[in-house]
Amino acid sequence: MKRTVPILALVVSLLTTGVIAFRLITGRSWIECLYLAVVTLTTLGNREPAPLGDAGMIFVVVYLLCGAGTLMFGLTQLGQWLVSDELRIALENRRMHQIIAKYHDHMLVCGCGQMGEIICRQLGKQGRPFVAIDTDLERLRELCVPNGWSYLHGDATDDELLKAAGIDRAGGLATVLSSDAANLYVVISAKRLNPKLAIVARATENSAADKLRQVGAGHVINPYQAGAVRMARLLIHSGIDNLLEIVDGHHADLELAEIPVSESGPLAGQEISDSGLQELGIMVIAIRRLDGSRRMPVHGDDRLDQGDSLLVVGQQEAIQGLLTAAESA
Repeated sequence: MKRTVPILALVVSLLTTGVIAFRLITGRSWIECLYLAVVTLTTLGNREPAPLGDAGMIFVVVYLLCGAGTLMFGLTQLGQWLVSDELRIALENRRMHQIIAKYHDHMLVCGCGQMGEIICRQLGKQGRPFVAIDTDLERLRELCVPNGWSYLHGDATDDELLKAAGIDRAGGLATVLSSDAANLYVVISAKRLNPKLAIVARATENSAADKLRQVGAGHVINPYQAGAVRMARLLIHSGIDNLLEIVDGHHADLELAEIPVSESGPLAGQEISDSGLQELGIMVIAIRRLDGSRRMPVHGDDRLDQGDSLLVVGQQEAIQGLLTAAESA
């Protein structure tokens, strides 16, 4: 779209110059002068528009030679833009902006490499609205279009693109760009645009991980370190592989989730043993209190208060039902 602005400005400038000049030379009405400028530029006129005099004829020659060539160049550029990918991209972005404008408490995924794809698929599996951002348009289309996911093409370090993705209304952001420096820049920009945003960042160096935490990333993941630690655990304690599959979301039936305890929800004021969670097949692993402290292991007489959060594991259907009840309360 930016490419068309100077082209249109050029055409308007040429016509304006011709209209004013013909008005001064011929004294005709503005409409007639506009007509004269158009037929001169497009070389459609076949006779002298009016008595011009020497100065007028010189102007027409210069205007025709310079203006007609410039106009044809501008129209050629405009035609190339219309048949290029730029128009399609502009239309896609406009449609995405209209969809994203309706989002609230959604997620932003910056980077659609291997890690970004997994994050997108997990969010899509959970039915969470999100916006994928990447500089590779073909990659975005390949990943998002078949699944009906929202996306924006561009640099995630650009503040304007983050604003277009609705960062001021977002609930969380994951930045998994290939460069630690780029991830650091995204975190700084995101925290400035939305100080309350929950951020998870990728880092390949421990020094970068420390910096990411300092500028506002709540969680920093080193994929190499995390993968190596898990492999070591499996070597030492091979029996915990099923639990790790649940945590990683690879188990077909079980799901790990965090359930908020709201004032009007079904859990507020209840003890664990009386909450009905056990009957639903949901096991409470830990309780995070409003002050940030954690209760682990959990006992049956532990009371649930407003503002607490439960880390639970259970059947996907039961978990989703509990989440729906908690969010609608």
